Amino acid sequence: MKLNLNNFGKNLKFKSKTPQATVPTEEELFVEFIGLLEACWLRSNQAYENFGINLLEFEEDYHQVIENILLIKYGLWKTEVILWYIFGRLDEENEVTPLVVKYEEKDDEEVLLINAKDLWDFLLRMDAQKNQDGEKK
Repeated sequence: MKLNLNNFGKNLKFKSKTPQATVPTEEELFVEFIGLLEACWLRSNQAYENFGINLLEFEEDYHQVIENILLIKYGLWKTEVILWYIFGRLDEENEVTPLVVKYEEKDDEEVLLINAKDLWDFLLRMDAQKNQDGEKK
């Protein structure tokens, strides 16, 4: 039997990716990244709750890689806040718990981080405040 490869792939149709007009900003990439990471975490937890399938052990190495990349890019305190946002922000009823910011000379502040944009803005604000406090000393 002879195989005719002349028509091979004739009916295949590939979706071409539309090129983006501009390169996404760091903020846009951060918001998308956090949204995707949060969705993966919630999906893994749902698989366990609904079907008893524990994907978390399987995904542990991926989470370690992500954490290491976050440490390289954002440093320790920002990474801790980002990981809290993903893994600890929602309580058992899926309600958002506030992040408590403790100050030395002011009252504590409770911050609700509803979405990844709020997280981005919070990190920028805290970074600017930290830099400002460093300049005062």
